[in-house]
Amino acid sequence: LPWSSNIFTDGEKLSDDWWSFYDKIWTLVWNLNGKGQSRLTPKGSSASVPSIGQRARGLVESLNIPAAEMAAVVVTGGIGTALSAKTNKITDKAMMLRGERFPRIIFHLVIMYLCKAGLENASKCVQQFITMLPNLISEEDQCKNSLHFIIWSLLRVRSHYGELDDGARFHVISHLILETVIYGKSMLATSILGKDDSAEANSNKESGFILNLVQKDRVLAAASDEVKYMKDAKADRLRQLQDLNSKLDERLIEDIEQLQSLEDDIQFAKTAAISGDDNRKAAFKLAFDEDQQIVADKWIHIFRALSDERGPWSASPFPNNLVTYWKHDKTEDKWRRRMKLKRNYKFDERICQPLSTKSTNENTAPSVDPFVSAKIPEKMKRFLLKGVRGITGDVGSESCEDNNDTSEPSQNKPSENQVSSDAANSADSSDYPTSSVQNRKEQSSTGGDNDYAEVLSSVHCVLVTPKRKLAGQFTITRNALHFSFEFLVEGTGGSSVFNKFQDNKESDAKSELGSVEKLKGNSDVGRGNEAGSGDALMKSQSSKIKHHRRWKITRIRAVYWTRYLLQYTATEIFFDDANAPIFLNFSSQNDAKNVGSLLVSLRNDALFPKGSTKDKNSVISFVDRKVALEMAESARESWRKREISNFEYLMILNTLSGRSYNDLTQYPIFPWILADYSSEKLDFNKSSTFRDLSKPVGALDAKRFKVFEDRYLNFCDPDIPSFYYGSHYSSMGIVLYYLLRLEPFTALHRNLQGGKFDHADRLFQSIESTYRNCLSNTSDVKELTPEFFYMPEFLENLNSYHFGVKQDGEPLGHVGLPPWAKGSPEEFIHINREALESEYVSSNLHHWIDLIFGYKQRGKPAVEAANIFYYLTYEGAVDLENMDDMLQKSAIEDQIANFGQTPIQIFRKKHPRRGPPIPIAHPLYFAPQSITVTSVVPSAISSSSSVLFIGLLDSNIVLMGEELILSVKLWLTTQLQSGGNFTFSGSLEPFFGIGSDVISPRKVATSLAENVEFGRQCLAAVQIHGDNYLILCGNWENSFQIISLSDGRIVQSIRQHKDVVSCVAVSSDGSVIATGSYDTTIMIWHAFRGRSNDKRSKNASNDLSTKDHVIIENPSHILCGHDDIITCLFVSKELDIVISGSKDGTCIFHTLREGTYVRSIRHPSGAGLSKLVASQHGRIVFYSDSDLSLHMYSINGKHIASSESNGRLNCMELSCCGEFMVCAGDHGQIVLRSMDSLGVVWRYDGSGKTITSLAVTPEECFLAGTKDGSLIVFSIENPLLRKGGIQRNKVKSSVG
Repeated sequence: LPWSSNIFTDGEKLSDDWWSFYDKIWTLVWNLNGKGQSRLTPKGSSASVPSIGQRARGLVESLNIPAAEMAAVVVTGGIGTALSAKTNKITDKAMMLRGERFPRIIFHLVIMYLCKAGLENASKCVQQFITMLPNLISEEDQCKNSLHFIIWSLLRVRSHYGELDDGARFHVISHLILETVIYGKSMLATSILGKDDSAEANSNKESGFILNLVQKDRVLAAASDEVKYMKDAKADRLRQLQDLNSKLDERLIEDIEQLQSLEDDIQFAKTAAISGDDNRKAAFKLAFDEDQQIVADKWIHIFRALSDERGPWSASPFPNNLVTYWKHDKTEDKWRRRMKLKRNYKFDERICQPLSTKSTNENTAPSVDPFVSAKIPEKMKRFLLKGVRGITGDVGSESCEDNNDTSEPSQNKPSENQVSSDAANSADSSDYPTSSVQNRKEQSSTGGDNDYAEVLSSVHCVLVTPKRKLAGQFTITRNALHFSFEFLVEGTGGSSVFNKFQDNKESDAKSELGSVEKLKGNSDVGRGNEAGSGDALMKSQSSKIKHHRRWKITRIRAVYWTRYLLQYTATEIFFDDANAPIFLNFSSQNDAKNVGSLLVSLRNDALFPKGSTKDKNSVISFVDRKVALEMAESARESWRKREISNFEYLMILNTLSGRSYNDLTQYPIFPWILADYSSEKLDFNKSSTFRDLSKPVGALDAKRFKVFEDRYLNFCDPDIPSFYYGSHYSSMGIVLYYLLRLEPFTALHRNLQGGKFDHADRLFQSIESTYRNCLSNTSDVKELTPEFFYMPEFLENLNSYHFGVKQDGEPLGHVGLPPWAKGSPEEFIHINREALESEYVSSNLHHWIDLIFGYKQRGKPAVEAANIFYYLTYEGAVDLENMDDMLQKSAIEDQIANFGQTPIQIFRKKHPRRGPPIPIAHPLYFAPQSITVTSVVPSAISSSSSVLFIGLLDSNIVLMGEELILSVKLWLTTQLQSGGNFTFSGSLEPFFGIGSDVISPRKVATSLAENVEFGRQCLAAVQIHGDNYLILCGNWENSFQIISLSDGRIVQSIRQHKDVVSCVAVSSDGSVIATGSYDTTIMIWHAFRGRSNDKRSKNASNDLSTKDHVIIENPSHILCGHDDIITCLFVSKELDIVISGSKDGTCIFHTLREGTYVRSIRHPSGAGLSKLVASQHGRIVFYSDSDLSLHMYSINGKHIASSESNGRLNCMELSCCGEFMVCAGDHGQIVLRSMDSLGVVWRYDGSGKTITSLAVTPEECFLAGTKDGSLIVFSIENPLLRKGGIQRNKVKSSVG
């Protein structure tokens, strides 16, 4: 007990706080006994007075608190503790506390008040104590001992403190002793009786009398019990103190943990805030850097437009004798053909010189574009220098894009005479030129200027291109894909590359300056001298690579999950705007699949928001292996039914099996078709003309195959399975061998050979020798590449490379061609493609498909077909993913990358044979003589109006007369069924015809300009978002108008040209419109995209302004270069090209996406051009009224053929297949010409009328409009070809 401590020694005073505490305890005890003097019971009535415990229990019960537990708490800790304490389970201890501890507390308080308190407080305490005596005294033996001990103690206190307060305290204590004796006289009586005579001697004295009442043994027993109690109390207090300390320690630990948790939360929030701020800064820097790159690219584009051979600043205007160098363009058409070349602004002329000349001129600078290297005025030079350095941050000498740089790095500080060349170099075409510039521009125009803030996924990857492999960050937002270049990958770009990302991150963190420079793409090569010359070279190359690439989500056409180094860690993304596909390799299969699935989901959601109508044909799926197999099955059926060509089918299989133009280690594979490369003429009716497609190349020659067979049978190695062929039919080396003469493959070949060409005798020198080598050389079993069937330029040394001299002393130049090619690469490609589509190949191609893509690729069928290659060329031969030895893993990856990879196996069962041909489905090819006049509609528009335009939109025929009279009629056609049968909904005769009016003839409410030559070139029919329109130009107000073909109403008029709009052309899908004008410019327009039919998706205010607009009224490009009126146009979204013809006698080629100048073609005699057609196969034909001649050129500007038109032509149209051109004019005949040679295939006599317009239907019927307003239908007169017995070669011979 605190008051029993040694602090209450004699002479020591208690503080007021302690006395206040004790007073409150005493008041509580007193109130529990009777709550004041008014309730004191009479002396001697102890039996009827409730005990202290009973009174405590009553108080607790009145508070509705469990009594047994709370009473003990009340006694020991007070009411406050009782009210807040938890339930005490030790009820017996509570009873003990009530019976033993409570009286002791009262007794100790009384003693303390008598010894230490003032006289008034001591007297008050005595009076209150007296009232409690009946409850404290009982007949129990222990209580008797306590009574004796109390009396003895009071006597001791009186003797010690009785003299205080002038003896007044003595009387107070004596009164208490007396009252105590009186209340306990019944227990003291026995003591009196038990006293001996010696004790009675002092009975006359009060103290002696009272002392005699006290029994010594009871006092000692009580004192002993008190000492024991005090020891137990002290031990209990120590235990409680320990428990308290333990609880304090626990609480302290909890507080420390909570504090640590709080600090962790604060640190996490701080880190998150800092990280978010860093990410925001990094995103801002990336966006700023990308914008700078875009601005620089656009500035260079403007510079080139001004300074090229058709620009106003040109020092060498077209035509000129300057040499232009070319490289391969990655633009793909719908058949995945890459037919185009583009200017090479980074060509190194030193590789066109012999080695001896090179050694003496090593220090000469590489040549650049001749147009920008010409003399430029001094003021212009300073302007260019200021512009380039101002945009690119004073690094005008360095390229900021990915280019075909085969030269040495430029000096850091160029002289002024290098400014123009640096400007040209700094914006050379990248691997994906439009992705960063055009798409970013479109995003900014639609409000997507903060695209980085909406990042949905960001992952490290390697962008695989034919030229190099770029490691960086691939970021996906809701609107775009973005690739940010980080470092250049050396070697194969396998799994080890992804370990370098962390290393680069740590090294970048050491230097903030280095990180900023990496973001800006202007890293200083000189800073890394300590890293060695290799690192310096890598940095130098990295500085010339475009650091940012961007593609729009909505432009995605397909996403394929594919392989890289035989591991399914890659994704290839295809676009619908002729943008080259991109090939991305990730660190794991999960990353590749997750990215692909996310892209497909975002693309579909962007094009078809919730609530809009979805076109099932436009919604795409992520092409994983399951979907790829389903697509292969569908393509197989289409091929078997002759719905697609052999070439198209092989390209589909190559794509589905993981072959890619982007990855040279798994380039698309095509078969050797022909076996005769020595004849003057080929006969496709002889099987010996063709290669045996049922055997692999290695088994074509029996003598050589014996060597392979012996190797297979006798090979014995515990780790390597037996194989027939140690080399593969497709590898990076094979691709570079074939495409040696095309950049970038030329540069890649030189890099592979240590910076020089291989020996001339080992290079690709002739078709015949290469095929012979594939039959005789035991290390050569290569197949072909797709370029053998569509691109003649790879066979020519267009850039005049010096490949060296062969052993026979002849310099190596163009590829030697077979005699039947007549020395023409175009003829070779044409015949090779014709052979691919021949009936022999169509009937046997399934055997080759089984070998390469089908069931003969692996297993027992492959052994039986002798189609077994080295085991590392097969998927699953080694488990690279779980291989721990990095050196071994790297070595295997190198071998896989360099020595060939077998395609993904698509078919597990035997491939079916192709179905029989259906000649009636392609009459122009099989039997053009079967087409004749089947019906004539007189006065189709009006009796006096000649038909100037015929357009076809679905089943509608759009007609326009010379007096601006518009009419729309139905085109009645049949449906071709299996076997060549026709079905009709009406009469069986005729098979095709003109139906009723959809729009009756009516005059368009507009006026033409004076002296305008109104004709076919001024009109175009187009379908946009399911609605049909007619575009009309030649108006007096210098506009062109959009006319709805549902009601003939003008819905939009666009006026942007400065003079009369003279011609118009539309892309095949109707999304792009090109207009030419008398002001010598061409403008490119785009249709509104994504117009939803759902009314909920339309904004009311927007609806008012654009509800009748079908074309965006701001042109995307304004193309210049002509010197006279634009007379004819062609635009192709697939080929990414705009071709314009003018009265100045030239054709100009521009790219559609960027609007960059490509080349010019001049009419041989300089005559003005009147009409122009271009096919999807890359052939252009233009016609001039001045000399009545036709001239054919390739899409790459090479002249192919010329022919006389034999009269004035009023119309030129192409067949839907693009293989034939149909011409007609004043002579009244329709002439069918081949688009391979301009040769006349057939002539069709009409009704002797002048033909003013033509159209070729998808069924290969002709619709001819005449000067007198009649409409003539040329179609198959009867189903002559139903039996399919007529062969095309017979038609050719009859045409002779």
